[in-house]
Amino acid sequence: MGIIENYKDGTMYYQMEAFNDINFIKHLFTSRIGWSNDNIHDKISNIFNLPKTNIVNLKQVHGTDIIIIDEKVGSLKEISKLEKDGLITNIPNIILTTYHADCVPIYFLDKEKKIVGLAHGGWRGTYNNISGKMVDLMMDTYNSKAKDILVGIGPSIGPCCYEVSMDLGEQFNSRYSRFKDILQYRNDSVYLDLWKMNYLQVKEKGVPQDNITLSETCTYCNEDKLYSYRKEKGTKNRMVAAISIVMDMGD
Repeated sequence: MGIIENYKDGTMYYQMEAFNDINFIKHLFTSRIGWSNDNIHDKISNIFNLPKTNIVNLKQVHGTDIIIIDEKVGSLKEISKLEKDGLITNIPNIILTTYHADCVPIYFLDKEKKIVGLAHGGWRGTYNNISGKMVDLMMDTYNSKAKDILVGIGPSIGPCCYEVSMDLGEQFNSRYSRFKDILQYRNDSVYLDLWKMNYLQVKEKGVPQDNITLSETCTYCNEDKLYSYRKEKGTKNRMVAAISIVMDMGD
């Protein structure tokens, strides 16, 4: 199973087929069709059928710090001021969101313990293994089992287009020498496969291959549907990854 396109009122968004099979969550990844920075929260609220005040995001800094939203957490508005790049919760009706325009959105779901998470994985977060840390945190905090965790690696810049310096490529090869084919070499240039990196990082933690969805949808290649910071040379527009445990969808 892979990624699918859905439409509502002229607005297009992506979903992971495997996640759609789980009846207690809602999730999406926005596009440039029908969305803008001004209407994102309104439209997510409408699609999730939850108030905008239930949406939480972070001040993303390309790190690997992750916040757990539990009963001890106070204002969701205050969370949005924190400099972190990952969110996890088991509380229903909170909409976790991360913002993207080439970096990888990574969705996490423990289908047995009803836990959801999101990570923002650019090259720095990927280099420092934010995906693996998300799995570790779910297992350490909630006693999740790797076999119960679904992971969705959403649209981002792909290995077809993500050219990096030779030095950075060698840093990845050195740190992840156990991973094969994370770099592609074409026309004297080096291209990094962020999809494969995050895939191998969660697989290394014990998440079964069949539990991992790779969207294989490149933001740089699909400028008609998606924003790309690199392709558009610094666009201020972003896509949003969102996921929530939705109480009224079954318990």
